Amino acid sequence: MSNKPLTNKQKAVLAQLASQAYKQLQAYGCPVPFLEEWRHDETWKATGHTDSFTRATQKDYTLIYNRFATYLGYEAIRDNTYTEMDKELHLLRDSMQRFETGPDYLAEVVRDQLHLSCTGKNVYDQLRKYAKPEHIRHLNYTVINRGRAAARKMADETGVETYEPHALPGTLPPGGLADHMGAVRVPRATPAPEPKTARGWSGTVIEDEFPL
Repeated sequence: MSNKPLTNKQKAVLAQLASQAYKQLQAYGCPVPFLEEWRHDETWKATGHTDSFTRATQKDYTLIYNRFATYLGYEAIRDNTYTEMDKELHLLRDSMQRFETGPDYLAEVVRDQLHLSCTGKNVYDQLRKYAKPEHIRHLNYTVINRGRAAARKMADETGVETYEPHALPGTLPPGGLADHMGAVRVPRATPAPEPKTARGWSGTVIEDEFPL
């Protein structure tokens, strides 16, 4: 979650980076206050709500890091924080793919349930801007229920059951989806080797149909 506090390792990285940036400014002859005061001031400027690494959260890490990295000429890092909204939108997109549901249908449901003005082209952007994670979760239930109803109808008509794989394996969030709705860990089945006898035959015993 993006609101978790920074880990000790992250705080150590930021502290070291801040110290290097401070020494760089001193080497340039820039008038700077004491290190701790300067670090607190720079942290506040980066986050806009805290001057302390202890009170900073995961979503602040990239902002603080890039602030100090700028003084050293380092390349900025990207924010790879996967928020709750990111996860819910990923699950929704996956359900849409899995059940081959078009974005126009989703837009229709969003207009009806959430009263948001949207089309199939901008429905995801509108959801990210105005909806909450629980809204996305409810939409996902709607898509899944509709898709499974259609799958059951097709199975009744054809006699063929369908399997629901993860539609977009390349977009799985960090850690996978094992802790999310509808996710079940399925171990890969590995056939056990057949036992061998001293003569190399398998251990299978074929009984005579008409024993003496």
